[in-house]
Parts: sequence; structure tokens; C-alpha cells
Amino acid sequence: MINSNCDMHTHTNCSDGELSPVQFVNFAHELGVKYLSVTDHDNVDFYLNKEAINLLNKYQIQYITGCEFVCRVGLHPIEILGYGIDVDKAKKYLDKHGVPEEKMRTMRVKESKIIFKKLGFNIDFKDLDQDPVDVIYDEIKSNSKLKDIIEAENPCLLESPSNVLRQGLNNPKSILYINPRKYFPSYKKIIKLIQKKLHGVAIVAHPFHYGYVMKKVLTSCVNANIDGIECYHYTVNSKAKNEYLINYAKRNNLLISGGSDFHNRGDIKDMREQKMIKIPANVFKTIKSKLEKRNAN
Repeated sequence: MINSNCDMHTHTNCSDGELSPVQFVNFAHELGVKYLSVTDHDNVDFYLNKEAINLLNKYQIQYITGCEFVCRVGLHPIEILGYGIDVDKAKKYLDKHGVPEEKMRTMRVKESKIIFKKLGFNIDFKDLDQDPVDVIYDEIKSNSKLKDIIEAENPCLLESPSNVLRQGLNNPKSILYINPRKYFPSYKKIIKLIQKKLHGVAIVAHPFHYGYVMKKVLTSCVNANIDGIECYHYTVNSKAKNEYLINYAKRNNLLISGGSDFHNRGDIKDMREQKMIKIPANVFKTIKSKLEKRNAN
């Protein structure tokens, strides 16, 4: 949020963010955000917090409802952003079928224990408040034998907990891989849900997070009539990457979105977001216009 007055991808403690809805809105206001979407993972409770919504209106921050839906393309976990969604209908679906933070953590603890046992190691998840990905990262770093095994597969994997997730747990080529098939819905189901039942638009989140399967993910989503691509994100830290996604979106007549993926104030302290390409306010306005036209029909 630090380098732009527009941010369409943010998180609160309704999922895995640091700040409560009210704290988040106050912080966004302090940073000068004027156009916003809160996109918690499989959770829309932010929009049911009356105090937070009243603050948005008080600060004259324009917002579009949002949620980051967990799903998969084949064996590859991905996320799709839903904008302008009907919050009440979304909550009913997510309460029954969603993969919110608590369910995600339980799944990662269960499956990781099995994976590490096969490798000959036991991993202890004593602190239930700590993210399992952080526990796995710390465990590998502190165990020299385990660290050697992981680094032999992929030296970059231990650069950060995020790499453990994206290049390990979510990567079918990794020994740390967790198969999402029995946990996550298909991308086709989520795109249809967002567009048809929740009356919103569907956007592929952070394509560069998907590494070597990025093109497959984009092609699959385009073939399933996705509405757009997130072309501005902290992983899009060069003009070349930004132009690649924008040109892809234009060729396929797709909406262009962008967000910092803000989770906590540490993201700003670590200067992660300052490395981003600035998100133009037109991103918000174009998505809003698309929603108005779709719901007018």
C-alpha cells in the first residue's frame, strides 16, 4: 500500500493478515489509499464489520468487495480474486465449502507430518498460533540433515517461508509437495461461482507466483473465461514482467488488476512493496465499470 493510492489485493486478520478490520482501514487511510479491495483468503468477514465499513465511508475510501479464493489447476494450487461479489452469498458458500485459514493450517499440519515422516524426520507443530509454513521453514533451517536434503533439491527453497510454500508445498516436483486435489476446488468451479452466483468478476492472482506453470495457469483460466489478470503485485518487480502481463491481458481482452498483497506492516518495513510497479487508480475504475455493465444486463 505504500507506493500507491490504489490497492486491490490486501489482507486482514480475518484470514492471515496482521491487522484487524478497523486497524487495517486506519492504516490504509494513514498511507493515503483512496481505492481499495480487501481480499482475505476464502473469507468475507471484513465486509460484515460495520465499524470498518463506516470508517471506509468516513475516510471517503472507495472500495469494491473482494475475496481471494483458493483453488487449483490440475495438481497446481492457485488463487483467483473475486471482485464485486455478493458478500452474503459468498459467506454462505465459504462457510460450507471454503478453505479458510484455519482449515488450511490443519491440512498443512496433517499432510506435512506424513511427508516428513517418509523422509525420516518428525516435525512438531506445538505452537498452534504459528503458521505451519513458518514452522516447516524453521524446522528445515535448524536441522542440518534435513536442510541438506532440501537444498540438494532446490537451494532457493530456503530463502524464505514464501519459497517453502510456492516452490515446495505447492510444487508437484518437490518432495515437500501437498496434493491439493482432495482439498481445493477446481479453477473452473471458482470462476463460474464468482461470475454466475456471486455476480462478480474473476481475476488470476499473482501469476509469477506459479513459476514454471504460469503459462499453463493463464491459458487454462483464459479458456475458462476468466475476466482478468493481476498485473501489478510485489512479484512483478520489473517493467519487463509488468509489460509481459499487461500485453498478455490486452491480447486476450482481459481486465488488468493490481495489489500489494499486504499482510502486515513488516511487508512495508522490509521494503517489499516499495519494489513494486506503482498501481494506477484506473485499475479500480475499470473493474468497477465492468461490474456495473455486467450487473446492468
